[in-house]
Amino acid sequence: MCGIAGFIAREPDRAALPRMLREIAHRGPDGEGAWRGAAGDWQVTLGHRRLAIIDLAAGAQPMGNEDGTVVITYNGELYNYRALRPALERQGHVFQTHSDTETVVHHFEQHGIGGVRALDGMFAFAIWDGAAERLVLARDRSGIKPLYYAELPDGGLVFASELSAVLAHGGVDATLGIDGIASYFFSDYVHPPHTIARGVKKLAPGHTLVWQRGRLEAPRAYWQVPAPEAAPVESDGALAQTLWAGIERAVESQLVADVPVGIFLSGGLDSSSVAAAAVRRAGRRMTAFSLGFENATFDESRHARLVAETLGIEHVTETLREENLLDVVDLALDRLDEPLADPSFLPTYLLSQLAARQVKVVVGGDGGDELWGGYPTYPAHRYARLYAAVPAIIRSRLVDRAIARLPIDDRYQSLEWKLRRFTERWDDDLVRRHLRWMSSADLPDLASAIPSARGLLPSTFGAALPETSDWLHRLLALDFTTYLPGSVLAKVDRASMAHGLEVRPPLLDDALVNFAFSLPSRFKLRGRRGKDLLKRAARGKIPDAIIDRPKKGFGIPLAAWLRGPLADRLDAVVSGSPLWDTGLLDPATFRLWRDEHRQRRRDRSKPLWALYVLDRWLRRSGLRSSERT
Repeated sequence: MCGIAGFIAREPDRAALPRMLREIAHRGPDGEGAWRGAAGDWQVTLGHRRLAIIDLAAGAQPMGNEDGTVVITYNGELYNYRALRPALERQGHVFQTHSDTETVVHHFEQHGIGGVRALDGMFAFAIWDGAAERLVLARDRSGIKPLYYAELPDGGLVFASELSAVLAHGGVDATLGIDGIASYFFSDYVHPPHTIARGVKKLAPGHTLVWQRGRLEAPRAYWQVPAPEAAPVESDGALAQTLWAGIERAVESQLVADVPVGIFLSGGLDSSSVAAAAVRRAGRRMTAFSLGFENATFDESRHARLVAETLGIEHVTETLREENLLDVVDLALDRLDEPLADPSFLPTYLLSQLAARQVKVVVGGDGGDELWGGYPTYPAHRYARLYAAVPAIIRSRLVDRAIARLPIDDRYQSLEWKLRRFTERWDDDLVRRHLRWMSSADLPDLASAIPSARGLLPSTFGAALPETSDWLHRLLALDFTTYLPGSVLAKVDRASMAHGLEVRPPLLDDALVNFAFSLPSRFKLRGRRGKDLLKRAARGKIPDAIIDRPKKGFGIPLAAWLRGPLADRLDAVVSGSPLWDTGLLDPATFRLWRDEHRQRRRDRSKPLWALYVLDRWLRRSGLRSSERT
């Protein structure tokens, strides 16, 4: 895992690349490299920060082919590089290293842009193709690795693994963008192609981008979520065996490294399944890393301990007290490259810190919920259809009034919180309802907080979805292309790379993703039971208590914190944030939300936390908050 940066310009600033690489030094503490070339009037500059995982001695970058006509700067891991290499050697390509990066170079040289479809891994890379005088950017299917880019005034292009590195170039429009602001306060993250900065874009997962001789083409998708195939003829038991065999194969391929590999173990179904497969395929004793919480509502440590003891895994765990987390709030937020308001970033940051003391790579369970239907939001759509049959007078006079009298409950995803969210947003179409249930600030609130965004739907509403009558398949595709890369994977990438730690998600192996989306939804959600086939596959490999327990997320007591130990910090932001100078946000709305939150009348913790995170990021980043500044 690494950090990449570079640019093409007519008159490049020689000091720009060092500035950019300093911003991503934490992503690659093991080395730094640069390559410069030219094509006509254009000067090409590629940079790299290395986290050495494979071929420690000879894998430095940027890396070229035999004659230097193709040069790459690469972030990620290619899991099928050993399978691709023999054919390339037979076709005459000469390898100088044993790295996966060199396989990507020769594969591109042989197959061009279309060859990216054959790359099984997590990656974001830039390749300079000297013969065609073009720069090619690509990002993996799931969006595990980030890639930002911006057009330069002279027609050139700048790119990097992180937004801060693109801004460090100095030649891009560094003002807050209304599209990014609206997306952020609605979803907790900014959905591609937008970023929080108006002049910078994110390349969407499964896309390539080509700059050639001063012209930037529109991004092109090389992979999209497919529609489900016909119902399989195999039995449920046979499909479960196929799934488990695929998990073991994926885990085995992702254990390949020239450094020790550990496990992120939460005690949930996904990470426990990955841990079980790792134990069966590693051929060596594994080490798992977990966090416990003093607050029992958020603690899963006993479940992680049960899995570790059952599998015979060495278990490294740390119990976090409220003061531990509060001490690192601002320190952790300062390592966020782009505002991300998911509060579980904080414990993920500390878990990564714990693991990085012993290993450079871990495998984790991300992706299971979006592929196999693990979120409680999915069965709630069935309840919405039933609720629609309830007479309106009963809904308004009995149900709504009863819920309004429920006391605010700060426990993680409490029943009171779920009921309020359900009744406020149930009566919309499928996709809009789902996005609104997942949102932090609903559309009417968004219009109040961001007056200039009134009538502007966040870009998640335009997500490309497969044509199918299978409603759950559409929702899984929606979460897979929005929430998963935008929040879940971004959180893990930023938290882990802040400590020079690589996190690999085997459940997002390309073959497993294709298998999951090929199946009809009855293999995922049966009644209220999500992840049906995954649970069948894991039965007998991990304890039944783990398989049968309700889903629980990786959270913190955010609402209580904002009313208690973080209240003064929040007040300071609401009173004097530089965000108010932009004219983009309405300070009166946030003051009202702060007061409502204090009095526990409505759950305003998520948008207030989003404000806190954005304010902290703006002060640290130096991004201009408006045209006037």
